[in-house]
Amino acid sequence: MATTNRPVVEVRNVSKKYCRNLKRSLRYGMYDLCSEMTARSGDWRGNLRQGEFFAVNNADFDVRPGECIALLGPNGAGKSTLLKMIAGLFKPDLGKITIRGRLGALIELGTGFNTILSGRENVYVNGAILGLSKREIDNVLDEIVEFSEVGHVIDDPVRTYSTGMRLRLGFAVATHMNPQVLLVDEVLAVGDVGFRMKCFNHILKLVDSGMALIIVSHAVGQLNRVATRSIVMHNHHVIHDGDFVEGAALYEKIQLEDQPAVNEDTGQEDCLIESIVIQPSERGNLQFATGNSVSADITINSRSLIKGARLRVALESPRTGVLGGFGTPVSDFHFDIQPRQNVIRVTLPDLPLLMGAYTLNAVVYGPGIEDFIHRKKPGATFEITEPRTVSFGMGEDGVVRFRHHWELLE
Repeated sequence: MATTNRPVVEVRNVSKKYCRNLKRSLRYGMYDLCSEMTARSGDWRGNLRQGEFFAVNNADFDVRPGECIALLGPNGAGKSTLLKMIAGLFKPDLGKITIRGRLGALIELGTGFNTILSGRENVYVNGAILGLSKREIDNVLDEIVEFSEVGHVIDDPVRTYSTGMRLRLGFAVATHMNPQVLLVDEVLAVGDVGFRMKCFNHILKLVDSGMALIIVSHAVGQLNRVATRSIVMHNHHVIHDGDFVEGAALYEKIQLEDQPAVNEDTGQEDCLIESIVIQPSERGNLQFATGNSVSADITINSRSLIKGARLRVALESPRTGVLGGFGTPVSDFHFDIQPRQNVIRVTLPDLPLLMGAYTLNAVVYGPGIEDFIHRKKPGATFEITEPRTVSFGMGEDGVVRFRHHWELLE
């Protein structure tokens, strides 16, 4: 790891605006360009004009050598826009971005490749753009070709490459040009499993050597092996900058809470699930550890007596969808819904869920199979924040902890 503590990336109060209307956007662009050329001041940079919105609003953070930052957030949060501003593809409307050292970027598949040129020629072009001499590129060319596994077509035009071949060559070029800062967008999801593991292993070595990495991905389970920190964006703002596990759980919680509400009933409004409330953990919040017990109070309001009612709860994860559900008859629990407020507590002991965010939904039925009354979804969300999961066969990963036993037979 590098010993210097000086940031290699400084993002200071950075904002970026867009306009949804094309004609108005072109007009604003011309006005802004003229304002810059004439050094004319104005409040157009900080204020939204008609049709404009902030894609990134007041982002502020540092990245230091040896840090691997997972940039998380739902679609439209501003992650890719922020990454492109750091890469120099977009100019911030407000704020300042400082980069110290050589920057490598793998943001969009094929970015920086001339499809008419061969793979070998593209390697030299990309190296020259990064400021490397021909001798320096010569020294890493064999490593790039070997890593990308495209040696048999390295002298063919890139337009003849498959999607996977372009990805492998792009990643090899970006990571073998000795960058001090590497930016990686969702493109790693394109590769096959073997190549993704090869990439992550290479990333680990680069981070250990002192390279700083910012990676955007929705696959949180793949980042826990490499990420040392997480930045979570929501509604174009940075809402978390710190521990990776807490950030990953927060991101999944946002995914669950942003789901469209499903509030089905019979239309009679005689009986409704009013609320689902998770009881706090020993820490006084809704963050638990794998193996803890989790309790939820389900409040049902009814105007009439419903005998032999049934209640079903289901657990859902943004990564895998519905994990499973169970109804009160399974535990031989029988109850009547009284014409008042009814509160029923369900407890899940020794919860075998791993790190992430989960939601508990509920459905109430009458005594018969067809007696559906009311469904409340999403219900209540809680987080499992420890222990940290570790993928690539190095520990536990996924969403469920399996009891297991190993023995050597031969």
